[in-house]
Amino acid sequence: MTTVADRLDTLAEVVDLVEGRAPAEVEEQARHLLAHASRRLAAGAQTTAALAGATGSGKSSLFNALSGTRLAEQGARRPTTSKTLAVSFSATNPELLDLLGVERRYEAEPPTPQLADLVLLDLPDHDSTASAHRDEVDRMVGLVDQFIWVLDPQKYADAAIHQRYLRPLAKHRDVITVVLNQADLLTPDQLQQCLAHIGRLLEADGLGGVPLLATSAVTGMGIDDLRARLGALTSGKRAAAQRLEADVAVVAARLDESVGRGKAGKVGKDTVTTLTQQLAAAAGVPVVVHAVRDSVRHRGQLATGWPLVKWIGRLKPDPLKRLRLGIGGSKNEPETPALTRSSLPARSAAASAHLSTGLRAFAHELGEGLPNVWQESISQAVYSSERRLPDDLDRAVVGADLRVAKPPVWWAVIRGLQWLLIVAVVVGLGWLTINRLLGYFGMPPLGSSRSGPTAACRCRSRPSWRSGACSRASSCPSSRN
Repeated sequence: MTTVADRLDTLAEVVDLVEGRAPAEVEEQARHLLAHASRRLAAGAQTTAALAGATGSGKSSLFNALSGTRLAEQGARRPTTSKTLAVSFSATNPELLDLLGVERRYEAEPPTPQLADLVLLDLPDHDSTASAHRDEVDRMVGLVDQFIWVLDPQKYADAAIHQRYLRPLAKHRDVITVVLNQADLLTPDQLQQCLAHIGRLLEADGLGGVPLLATSAVTGMGIDDLRARLGALTSGKRAAAQRLEADVAVVAARLDESVGRGKAGKVGKDTVTTLTQQLAAAAGVPVVVHAVRDSVRHRGQLATGWPLVKWIGRLKPDPLKRLRLGIGGSKNEPETPALTRSSLPARSAAASAHLSTGLRAFAHELGEGLPNVWQESISQAVYSSERRLPDDLDRAVVGADLRVAKPPVWWAVIRGLQWLLIVAVVVGLGWLTINRLLGYFGMPPLGSSRSGPTAACRCRSRPSWRSGACSRASSCPSSRN
């Protein structure tokens, strides 16, 4: 089971979510409850129980009988003050009584050990002619942990208490006890009839099944039963949490009624696809695609072109750099700053119109089935984001990894082969040139043997080495010579 702290955390989250969408009165009530709950939980686990009733119901006599004191003045001597009276059966808890706004504070010995952690309150008469009395009762109704509504045989059916207090507190049934006081004035049959009638009235108020006791401060009837009821609530140390849980339930119901129920609509696949295409068009993605293709071709020509003339290609700017895209990420080039803007052309009026249409369709499908307040919120969110889309889309394009910073491996392979061929050509030309020079000066070519022609011709005259063979002009001498 969730604790009251968990429920309060959930309520705080909900209040933040519906801020500006729920009625101001409901939102204020929720925030007031959150502020009060925090202070109430911090004030300790003492239970505050208030006696409330009409003039002449014997409420003050019952207060004295329960507390074992004579602190509450009765009858004709009853004061006209609008202040609540509090008696603590242990050391006074100033933080708790300050939270309740109670100035008349007393301490007394607990009539039973179970009531040691109880703070008993005597409220002014709710039907007093003094408006300050009614205001005090209304204020305390929203603060105390437990209510003991004191009825009397003459006015127990008074519409004022049922319509003004009991019926609105129907969702606080766990914190309410109803008492028919002055039961000694009735015969047993009359008492049973009154209790049965009160039970039907409570049922109509939505409080059927709440504890209903008959008491008499004169004879002591029901006093012990009421003390036992308060003792059980106090010893459980759950009264404050139960009251706060009931308050959270009431506020949550009002919020639920205010903002309505519903499940967000499901956006169709076709709508998402269409909106994606419209966003791409508005962001200039087709232009970027062509620029990437041209940039790869341009860089490939620079990387694989003939090394001796490819410098001419550098005079032509890179298509991506012209758009200020894909200029970062390499070792020799700094990364693109986050605030860098591209040089993409502004989107056309037609692209803007198509994008607006796509966004409206997206918002409509997303809000379908939701209450009007949420449909309007979705539309407003989409409309406000539409004004930021140009900047957001441009930043997204600038920050996209276009995968052009790292050149393909085969570019380097081709470049290496080109240089290898160049080196081979240079070496071959050098070899031929040197051999021609050596032949011109009558020297053997590189890589030839010096004794070849001389040994073959055995000529005394100098052979001709230009053709690599003996000259016909010189004949070999006869064998006899």
